[in-house]
Amino acid sequence: EGRSVNATVYATLKEQITSSQLRPGVKLIHQDLAERLRVSRTPVREALERLYQEGFVTRRPRRGFYVAEIDEDEARELYGLREALEVYALRHALARGIAPAELRQLDAINRRYRTLLRPGATRERMIVDRDWHLALAALAGNQALLRSLQAVFERLILKIRTDGYRTVRGEEALREHLQMMKVLRLRDPDEAERLLAEHIQGARRRLASHLQDLSATTPSSITASSDSTAG
Repeated sequence: EGRSVNATVYATLKEQITSSQLRPGVKLIHQDLAERLRVSRTPVREALERLYQEGFVTRRPRRGFYVAEIDEDEARELYGLREALEVYALRHALARGIAPAELRQLDAINRRYRTLLRPGATRERMIVDRDWHLALAALAGNQALLRSLQAVFERLILKIRTDGYRTVRGEEALREHLQMMKVLRLRDPDEAERLLAEHIQGARRRLASHLQDLSATTPSSITASSDSTAG
């Protein structure tokens, strides 16, 4: 029975983290979690240790556990990997040829992104942005590359703390998407690759600026109100 409780607590906390009910940077207090889940502190402690080993939470000396959030070093690595994968995919997609119907699909995703340029929709914008980049990369027809890129986006979306993210950063990203669409229609591979690389580098700079904005804030403790989805 004890193992069953431990497994249930672990699964519940992991699901709440991956669904953003428990947001990046939030402090995880044993007693609060135990009361919310109606269990003792022991299965909570064991679940947090397991989630720490798996990278879903971090542990800070003398401060406790927090939902894992990205730092500048990890962001630099992930965006560097994104750039390598996406530029490679674009090169092969352009060599193969991008059909008008495929361009229309990318346009439709950008239109969806535009509807989310409002405060409180950051998480949704990140997901639609991911969809646009994955749709573009998919045109290369390389499934192994696409799976690797999906994994990069999963880490980014899971670990970026979205509270306080400025809407203007989303507006900048959309302008860059639209400029790329123009170049894709002109079938200029060198310019398209240059713009895509600059766009991904710009996204990394926007995230770095956001992380600096957050650096002075203290992660909040778990409360009933902090269970809502980030946005």
